Amino acid sequence: MPSNAHNRPAMARESELAREESELNSLESRLTDQIHRATHEADTLASRLTQVRSELTRLESEHSGDLTIPEIGARLQAAAIPELAVESAREKALTARQQALEARRQATQDMQIALHAFQQQTSALTKELSEAEAKLKEVVEAAARARREQEAARNREAQRTRTEAARSQTATRGALAPSPSTRAAPPGITPRSHGRVKLQANISLGSDSNFFTGFSTDISEGGVFVATVETVPRGTSVDLDFTLPGGRPLKASGVVRWMREPNDHMPELMPGLGVQFQELPPEVASQISDFVRKREPLFFPD
Repeated sequence: MPSNAHNRPAMARESELAREESELNSLESRLTDQIHRATHEADTLASRLTQVRSELTRLESEHSGDLTIPEIGARLQAAAIPELAVESAREKALTARQQALEARRQATQDMQIALHAFQQQTSALTKELSEAEAKLKEVVEAAARARREQEAARNREAQRTRTEAARSQTATRGALAPSPSTRAAPPGITPRSHGRVKLQANISLGSDSNFFTGFSTDISEGGVFVATVETVPRGTSVDLDFTLPGGRPLKASGVVRWMREPNDHMPELMPGLGVQFQELPPEVASQISDFVRKREPLFFPD
């Protein structure tokens, strides 16, 4: 093994050791087979040597005058089966393998103990992180909930302010009315004879009041949403007076088709009336069409 082997990553060292161990196992297996064959051949030679010597002894007694037989016996007299001296090396290898096995077993136990301690520590850290993440989530959700509640409270307060201002205007107009017998009308609403009322609205790019259309994009078939906290019964005929940004007052007539009631859950939506146009003059329709190109109208199905 090279001297710098211990500097290699553990996985690379294990892979190299496994490869070398596999090669050594193959070599040992082949060597064991060769030793077995050599031992078997030695046993066969020993048996043949014994048989030849016995045959020479018999022939010497029967053919005492033949000089060839003594010569053969002399050559075989010094013949001996060689010793295969592998037991010492085999014992040394077995001892080394046993020691390596014990060392690996001890190392495995040490690694198991270290792994168990590591898993306990990572489990404790995982639990601590989960608790911290849960608490942080609660803090974030609580902050978001508080912001939503504050926003809703501001919207409700703004709605109450608008409602109180509208009621104050209604009360003021009622106090200034020339005839005490005439019922005070909603903001921008003036009662007229024959069941008609008069509505006033100032429509701009940011006003609560706005035009609306249905499935038809023809504004003449739509109408005006008049933001107001007061109500007028559906079907009531109205005369509309409204102004657009930078324009003169416009007039139109219509009928109350729908109402938007106050909603505490959606305080940003101003209550009001949806008045559908009736016989909208062409010049008024033209100015409204120019305006809705700048501000998208509301949608209310026909």
